[in-house]
Amino acid sequence: MLSGLIWCGGALVVLFIAFAVAIPLSVLTWWAGWSRRAGPAMAPPAPCQAAPAAGPFLVYLSGVGDISGEYQSRYEDEFLAAVAERVPGLVVISDVFAYSVANLSMTSQRELGWFWAWLHQMRLRKGSPLKKAGKLIDLRNVLHIAVSADWRYGPIYNYGVAEMILQGLARHGYRVGSGTPVSILGYSGGGQIALATSGYVQATLRVPVQVISLAGVMNSSRSLDSISVLTHLYGSEDGGQRMGQLIFPARWPIFPGTHWGRALAEGKISARCLGPMRHSGRHSYFDATVPAEDGRSFKDVTADEVSGLLIRLG
Repeated sequence: MLSGLIWCGGALVVLFIAFAVAIPLSVLTWWAGWSRRAGPAMAPPAPCQAAPAAGPFLVYLSGVGDISGEYQSRYEDEFLAAVAERVPGLVVISDVFAYSVANLSMTSQRELGWFWAWLHQMRLRKGSPLKKAGKLIDLRNVLHIAVSADWRYGPIYNYGVAEMILQGLARHGYRVGSGTPVSILGYSGGGQIALATSGYVQATLRVPVQVISLAGVMNSSRSLDSISVLTHLYGSEDGGQRMGQLIFPARWPIFPGTHWGRALAEGKISARCLGPMRHSGRHSYFDATVPAEDGRSFKDVTADEVSGLLIRLG
């Protein structure tokens, strides 16, 4: 038994090191043009592939459990539908995969696509002894978040995802030059990528861009110099969202000269507690079965708060 545990632990360490090396290298090969990319310079989105829409527009970036731009959990889908019901004309873009510079799903990879698809199936099976193996998906995406927050590789990675966001807006009818504001909502690890890419989106479209962090784990980003506002929504029972304050020194109060410190002083950053919500699972932000003190479900409380932010932006 002990030797088996040691073997499994060693295999996980090797796998972690392999991912940690491969992900920055994949970003660099994308930038060098050795893998699929949109072009050498950030440009306005291509002509719309859908009928022009008036908006407003909301781009949703999921958490570390995501595997593609087509997959969100049922709870996330219901939450986004609830937000759309509250905001007339809202266009929700949820088909951008935040954990790939080229918007390629994990299951479409030539080498490991079968492996990620198998892990995804295992984690969805109730009672499966291999259910915990699905955490490797989370680990892989956490490493992408680390790359996004890194001062060396982050600008390239975030540039690539920003291109995918712009193309997603075009696919859903965004008209360049319309002046329509854009909101980017990032859940959990998606909060880091939402914030880090928002500056590129704002610089390209030249419209007000707000970032909504739903339990987001975020580093200080230069995007804070240009975007309109960052609102961090969190639950009092969610310890995961506090990680950003702890692991990123640029967010510590003793460094007021960082992008985060300056934005905080200028009033660009605000935080709102939604109640006794947890990061995921039951009692989370998407839970439609647990009532808050006023009788609304946790999902409705979250949807009301997000929709209010969208309406106020215009």
